[in-house]
Amino acid sequence: MPKIHLRAAELADKSALQMLYKRTIDNTCVHDYDQQQRDAWKRGTENESRWNQAICEQFFIIAEIDGEIVGFGSLKNGYYIDFMYADPGHLQQGVGLAIYKLLEGEAKDRGILVLTSDVSKTATPFFEKQGFSIIRENHNLIRGVLVTNYHMRKTLIGEI
Repeated sequence: MPKIHLRAAELADKSALQMLYKRTIDNTCVHDYDQQQRDAWKRGTENESRWNQAICEQFFIIAEIDGEIVGFGSLKNGYYIDFMYADPGHLQQGVGLAIYKLLEGEAKDRGILVLTSDVSKTATPFFEKQGFSIIRENHNLIRGVLVTNYHMRKTLIGEI
């Protein structure tokens, strides 16, 4: 396993994060979402103010291996995992788990009792392995394209 370095995201990282976001959606999610759905999802990078706000206001972290950004994740309002992406070339190398553990640790440090997230079909098995359960299926209309994901939840009580 390569050594994973975790650090806080900065606005200067935004373009690299957006490229990783698109690459992950295109490569990792290909079996769960068709091209039209992936294209609509990737257009989320066009909302610059959302990215700027997330990086500046959320607990937003980056995973690096040998100085290369290989993943990122964020915790919004202390309890909601907003972003969680690992580079397709670094799957099964502990990147997602390292990011997740830091996000969960931050939530616990803040006294949060329940974590939630809206999770892609692709990422659902990873979140289930971390103890999350599906609460409901979401049907999101993104730029006129229906994209399904799942609202998931994990109770942290007793884990603190």
